[in-house]
Amino acid sequence: MKFDIAAIFEQVVSFYARLPLAQKIALPLLIFGSMGVVVFVSKWATQPEYQVLFSNLEESDAAGIVERLKDQKIGYRLRGDGKTIDVTPPDLVHEIRLEMASVGLPKGGNVGFELWNEPKLGLSAFGEAMNFIRAVQGELERTISSIQSVRSVRVHITNPKRSVFVKRDVPPTASVLLRLKAGSELTPQQVKGIANLVAGSVERLTPENVTILDQDGNMLNESKEKSDLSGADLTQLEYRQALEREYVRRIETMLSEILGPGRSVARVTAEMDFNRFEKEEEAYDPSGTVARSERTSRESAGLTADGGVPGVLSNLTNDPSILAPPDSTENANTRTETVRNYEVSRAVSRTVAAPGKITKLSVAVLVDGQYVEGGAAAPDAESADKLYKPLSGEMLRKMENLVKQAVGFDSTRGDVVTVENIRFVEPDESLVEALEAAEATDWMRWAITYVPAVLFILLFFMVMMKPLVRFLVTPSESEVDLSRLLPAGIEELEAELEAERAKANILPTKAEPSVNIEELEQLLSENSRMVKDNPQQAALLIRYWLNDGRI
Repeated sequence: MKFDIAAIFEQVVSFYARLPLAQKIALPLLIFGSMGVVVFVSKWATQPEYQVLFSNLEESDAAGIVERLKDQKIGYRLRGDGKTIDVTPPDLVHEIRLEMASVGLPKGGNVGFELWNEPKLGLSAFGEAMNFIRAVQGELERTISSIQSVRSVRVHITNPKRSVFVKRDVPPTASVLLRLKAGSELTPQQVKGIANLVAGSVERLTPENVTILDQDGNMLNESKEKSDLSGADLTQLEYRQALEREYVRRIETMLSEILGPGRSVARVTAEMDFNRFEKEEEAYDPSGTVARSERTSRESAGLTADGGVPGVLSNLTNDPSILAPPDSTENANTRTETVRNYEVSRAVSRTVAAPGKITKLSVAVLVDGQYVEGGAAAPDAESADKLYKPLSGEMLRKMENLVKQAVGFDSTRGDVVTVENIRFVEPDESLVEALEAAEATDWMRWAITYVPAVLFILLFFMVMMKPLVRFLVTPSESEVDLSRLLPAGIEELEAELEAERAKANILPTKAEPSVNIEELEQLLSENSRMVKDNPQQAALLIRYWLNDGRI
């Protein structure tokens, strides 16, 4: 089948020309609007999905990553002044990150030991030393950036030459500038760890010579040896304050179970002795003696006869005792000596007193009274619903005893505990009401801003678009009910004409039609009169005939 484009175009033009003026205006708008909606929906549906690959990049890192993405023909887009790179499809994000890490991207705006990947000839000793410092700084920056709370970091190291004279030797120093993430902060342990990390990476550098700052210029590793408060040790002050807060927590949590939350206030002052001393004592007990050692010596002596070389000369003597020996009992010599040593018992004790001993506690507790429904009101009562009732003396004494037990009261130290009952000030609800009013005002402002626009769009579709679409797709009553405009004779005439045409196909050509010419002329005259009286309805009727029963 062969299509005639010209004929189809002429039919379309003639069909558009026969439309009423309202339909002539609405039809192009509806066509172009539908085409615009289709184009927008198709473009939105086919838009690629992106996912963040890297963010907060340095310009050099962003340039290197974009170049590699172009070489691999991977879709990307830049956001945030070129510091954020998104890629598509999202499934490739992890694979691309691993690939970029294999080539050392992103570097974070610093260089590390990859400076020596390519040898450089002709570099002086000073240049090599500077490159070494740059490499150490870059590696430290990469390592510190891996901490969760750190967004970016800069490290500066000075390493002066060593002097042969000890007095002239200058130790190295380092400075670390941290840019923390929003809402994050470093703990003292993390700050100390960063200082030790930098000190351990540089020869002869000590943690005391490392200065750590945040983005606001606050020194994070300020020495806590001395403070401005009369040279007191900050560590000792922190320990004392922590102890006082613990006592306050014990008292307030205990009293809140009795009076209710927010009905008691406690303050504790602790006087502490941080001096460290050692004491050694040696005591003797005179009543306790023990024999330590004993020595006994015994000696005996007697007369001895003359002796010599046997012979005549030795036997010739005038001694009368030769023939009669002397009496042994008279001439014997005996000596006995005993020495006994005693040890006196003693006790040696050594006492080491640890610092941080509590020397005195001063506790002040302020409690509110009770609020009862009805009853006798206190003179200063302001509320008519709940009446204030002071605590009794017995109740205060019980609370005082409980507080003493909670803080470990010791009268020998001079501890003082005071519990007073004073009515608390009623909280001012005006600020809360003002905040609620401001929140309501913000909600009303939002409603005034966006609700009219939404209502306008809904009304536009309900009042304008819906009737217009209904008008385009639904014919009017006058166009539909055309049968009432047709006379009964016309319908009969058409039926007779169809019957005659059927007979003409069967009967011979000489057969004459059985149409009454007079009746036909009468019907035609009646129709002419109706056309003159109702020209618009006649035009619709002719259009109905020409379009084969379609308006």
